[in-house]
This record gives sequence, C-alpha cells and structure tokens, in this order.
Amino acid sequence: MEDVIRLAAGDPEREDLVTGKVVLVLSGEPVHLELTIPSGQISVQALLPIVQGLSSLMAERASRRLEAHGKSVSCRAGCGACCRQLVPISAPEARALSDLVSAMPEPRQTQVRQRFADALAALGTDGLIERHTQPGDGSVTALGMDYFRAGVDCPFLEDDACSIHPDRPLSCREYLVSSPPLHCANPSCESIERLVLESHPSLTLLNSEVMTGWMPLVVALSFAEQAAPAVRDRDGSEILRELISQF
Repeated sequence: MEDVIRLAAGDPEREDLVTGKVVLVLSGEPVHLELTIPSGQISVQALLPIVQGLSSLMAERASRRLEAHGKSVSCRAGCGACCRQLVPISAPEARALSDLVSAMPEPRQTQVRQRFADALAALGTDGLIERHTQPGDGSVTALGMDYFRAGVDCPFLEDDACSIHPDRPLSCREYLVSSPPLHCANPSCESIERLVLESHPSLTLLNSEVMTGWMPLVVALSFAEQAAPAVRDRDGSEILRELISQF
C-alpha cells in the first residue's frame, strides 16, 4: 500500500469540508496526496495550510536526496542569518501573518507590531522598501544583497530563532543550504550552496498573484491593513488544480 500524505485546510467545527485525492509525479515518482479543503467558494488564503505543507514536502524530499549523497542541510535553529534577508511573500501570506499577529496575546502582540514598525523605519531610510516596486531599478539579487547588508532582523526573530516556525512563509521553508554556516554571514552566489527543489510552491503562489505581486515580509501588516478583503469567489478545488498544475 502506497504512503499517503494528508494535508488539510479549514476548520471542521465551522466549515463543511471535502476530501480529494491527488497524485503528483515528482522526478518520475508518484506522490499520493489526500487533501481536505473547505467546500464552496473560498479565497486563496484559505488553502495556505495545504500550500505550506506542499512547500515543506519539497524541502524534505530535497533534504533526503542530499543525505543520500552523504551531505546534510547546515541550517540549524540559533543561526538566524537568513532571518535578515529579504523574504518575498504573497498577498495571502501577508494576510495570514497579519491574522497571526492579531491573535497574539498582549504584551507580545504590541512587541511584534513594534518590531515591524522599527524594521520599516530602518529599511525606509535606505529606500529599500520602495525599490521592490521599481523593477527597473537594479536586479532583485542586488536588492536582496543591499537588504541583507542593512542588517534588519525579521520581526519574528527571537533569540536567533524563528518564533513562528510552524507558520513561517513559503520562501523560508524552501530556503535550505548545505554550505558551511559561516558563509551565511556574508553570502554570495559562489559561497552559498542551496538545495535544489523539484518545485517551488512559493513561486507558484507568487505567480498566481498577478495583480498584487510579491512584497517583503516586513510590509505584511501595513498591506493587510490597507488592502481590500481577500476575494472568496472560486471553488477550492479549482484553485488547488490551478496551483498544482504549475508544479
């Protein structure tokens, strides 16, 4: 009997859920999925737990392939170097992070909100936030390096570890390296060896946001406050089919 990976989105106590089976073919190998989602018309954000699970799946498979070649992932809790990088997120992720912060108890919520405000203030001084909306102003790589050199912590970084690890963005799930950790303090294309994933659900989700595009994680709260509510106008199975077809 084949192994089945089960992923779910939605609240069974408040929503009607439906379950379907999907077979992904990755590197010629069938991967059997059982996906449970809310029935009816929903937003892309409602399916984020499933996309997160698929993102983690891709990272886990890449890690196993690396170990089969006698190597290992060098990322460890307590490093935190990548938590000072520009983290691209989509609109559904921004709304989910905003909801996560809003659900935090006090005084933690106020502390995290202040970290977001401090990060925006620090990065705004160098014009880094505005640059992500100006495609002609240098490459994304150059922007990312300038952002990293600014040395601004992710608002969720605590004691050099991610304080929202189970809910971390897709880009964070998919960023794994096998190069020595000391290189992460001064990264370059030559010194960092990233794991090769069979697919990047983060890019799939970003590409689906044609109107909104991507944004740095640090603007998540301000975006969620100013943006219109998420549109709930499509069947969940239709959204999933569209996303998975791009893997």
